[in-house]
Amino acid sequence: MVGLALAGEFVPFAVNVNAAEASETVRPFLSLAERLGATFGGLATGVESLEVSYEGEIGGYDTRILTLSLLKGFFGRISDDPVSYVNAPKMAEERGITVTETTTTTAHNFVNLITIRGGAHSLAGTLMGLDGEARLVMVDDHRVDVPPANHMLVVRNDDRPGMIGLVGTIVGEAGLNIADMDVGQAPNGASAMMVLSITDAVPAEVCERLRAVEGIVSVDAI
Repeated sequence: MVGLALAGEFVPFAVNVNAAEASETVRPFLSLAERLGATFGGLATGVESLEVSYEGEIGGYDTRILTLSLLKGFFGRISDDPVSYVNAPKMAEERGITVTETTTTTAHNFVNLITIRGGAHSLAGTLMGLDGEARLVMVDDHRVDVPPANHMLVVRNDDRPGMIGLVGTIVGEAGLNIADMDVGQAPNGASAMMVLSITDAVPAEVCERLRAVEGIVSVDAI
């Protein structure tokens, strides 16, 4: 157990979490929470607060370790310092980031859902299927369905024909492979969003080419 703590891994007794609940019910969501935190860290900059909500079955359990896992992923993305379950809350405090957590056993579209909001951004994920595959199901209030990846592109654009082809061409010409993608619309239907899982890091010049395309509103490489 000491070795796990030193490696920054999950040690339930060290963070005062019920071990049985953490291992049997919450544990499958630890990796999802950390990946959501890391993805959000690449999407949102300069946030002053993080609002984390848990909906569905997991809302009936102690979710503190999931919030710690999310913070571990978030600060692991934006900081060069080693991040663990133990020091992640301290890093939030030092940066003046307030973290709030809400839970409910009611979920409208999913059995379980984890949502992060901070600044102008939002992100939600869940586990799907018998294998518990991690999926991003909402980015900035656009409904999507893609697996989280180490390298992603989030492209906001006007909802007009041909945009998917233009983005795919620019990404392909850069020698990048698209592992997965989905397109989501804003609730009011005024704009669209492409979320792409990329096999390699996206160079800055690719983002600049995309931003120069008429109809593309913004580009974020995660």
